Amino acid sequence: MTNAKVQQENFKLFRAPAFSDLEFAKVSNQTHVFPRHWNETYVIQVVEQGINECECRGATQRVSIGSILFINPYEIHTGSAAGAMPLVYCSLYPTPELLIEVASQCRGRSAPLPFFPALIAADARLAKMFVDTHRACEAGVDPLTTQTLLLELFALLIRRHSENRIALPALGNENVAVKRAKEYLTEHFNKNISLTALAKVAYLSPFHLLRSFRKTVGLPPHEYVINLRIQRAKRLLLQGRTLSDAAYETGFCSQSHFNRHFKRIMGIPPGRYLKKSNFVQNLSVDLQ
Repeated sequence: MTNAKVQQENFKLFRAPAFSDLEFAKVSNQTHVFPRHWNETYVIQVVEQGINECECRGATQRVSIGSILFINPYEIHTGSAAGAMPLVYCSLYPTPELLIEVASQCRGRSAPLPFFPALIAADARLAKMFVDTHRACEAGVDPLTTQTLLLELFALLIRRHSENRIALPALGNENVAVKRAKEYLTEHFNKNISLTALAKVAYLSPFHLLRSFRKTVGLPPHEYVINLRIQRAKRLLLQGRTLSDAAYETGFCSQSHFNRHFKRIMGIPPGRYLKKSNFVQNLSVDLQ
């Protein structure tokens, strides 16, 4: 009975409203055998465990761990687990319209519908980026982070593996645009800002803004906002505010998100930071 529960298939679907309602799938211990069928969207998948056997384009292929599977819209294909190891994979289902938009932003002008000529691509670093982005969106992140992670992921997928490789146009002097974006982020750091809204402030496309901001500042916009929030949270804690107040007032969606990012940036959890700060303050008072 216990083994049966462990091997039970788990199929999870969710969407990203902040990114054209993109559909995600996370499948563990797949037992379902998909018959010959097609999708209106692309199917882009990375296997995390086991082997996915896929019949497509007149041949049967096996997708192993770390490889990326590309199925273009309307391509007939099948899918099933092969071998003794339980199959675990994550998939994204972008629409043709979404990938045309991403390709056009990369190119700096209108681009044709991307086509992926290879069914399977061996690109371990990009596959890891795919899985990490998938997990972050599944866990729930703010619109700015969601749009940044997915836009950068799809841009790389298109640039590295589509039939028409896109060379990014050279960046110019976008200091004024980046300055406007930084000022907007500083003023609205505790709000749910989207990359789309930020790009309108900067008068750039979202992808152009991402490239320019990272080049000028050294961080993408969502990481810049997290740093703004942590610095403001430190001030609030030193003013005697509670951990929950600091998390809420700086725009973190939960206490756990606040704790995780604070420790990542500062090296210690916020509660421990507060205790150490109180010790220093008390010591300075005693020495006076």
